[in-house]
Amino acid sequence: MIITQAGPLAKGLHMIGEPGAPVFLLEGENPVIFDAGFACMGPRYVQEIKRILNGNQPVKLFLTHSHFDHCGATGYFAQVYPGIEIACSPYAEYVFTRPGAVQVIKQLSAVAEKMMAENSGEELDAAPFMPFEVGKVLKEGDEVKVSDSLTIQVLETPGHTKDTLSYYIPEIKALIASEAAGIPNKDGYIICDMLVDYDMYMDSLKKLVDLPVDVLVLGHIFAYTGEDAELYLKRVMDQCEEFKNWVWDLLQEHDMDEKKVMAEVRKKEYDDEPFPKQPEPAYLLNLEARIRAVAKKMTKE
Repeated sequence: MIITQAGPLAKGLHMIGEPGAPVFLLEGENPVIFDAGFACMGPRYVQEIKRILNGNQPVKLFLTHSHFDHCGATGYFAQVYPGIEIACSPYAEYVFTRPGAVQVIKQLSAVAEKMMAENSGEELDAAPFMPFEVGKVLKEGDEVKVSDSLTIQVLETPGHTKDTLSYYIPEIKALIASEAAGIPNKDGYIICDMLVDYDMYMDSLKKLVDLPVDVLVLGHIFAYTGEDAELYLKRVMDQCEEFKNWVWDLLQEHDMDEKKVMAEVRKKEYDDEPFPKQPEPAYLLNLEARIRAVAKKMTKE
């Protein structure tokens, strides 16, 4: 099954908020949240968490990486749930201490709030981005118990960012992969978001493809279950290879002029995509990094 709306994904696992900027909640004796979406969506996330947990409170927040659309409501969660432990990779923790990085997160969060308000046609019950402190640093092989029957396994999956983590719950065969496994659009085209390094991204994908997965949770809009989850993970690697070859052809055609290549890729991936989609400044920053990752790999070879 292909899921594109908030609701239950598996027993105890829920997508909440807007699918374009989702948060994921795992019930258990010690409930946990995965990612924190847009800052402006904080009140809505909390409203839905309270409805599902019915008096219980999340005790941990696991961040996949440090991008504004995955950490936005973290500070709001910390305010509403005092004592919640915020967990991420060591490099993400470092990013959250850098004033320049925090300023970029604030700026992009403000752009996202404006975009959400314009597309909804109404004023949001919004919260601003609030800085926060990390309580736990995670690494490959770490395991966290949610209950006697639920375990979260930590996987280091860099390539989208240096700090990307994925989370696997073996008892329900659920994989929270975020952009480490690409982002599809409604036509099935997959954006392979290798912002740091192409080979690093593909190595991380190979690690995920080998897992038995019944529920695949991506960073935006889509989740897959059953056979669709398996098929998607196999397809994403092929599409990354196709993207690399396409961009390299464009770079050669345009004498390595990255701006001209960006314009052509943007036409295919972004301009005609309906809402919800990435705020334009964030998309363009990421697109430039993706093109440079391909250029770096191909010129090295």
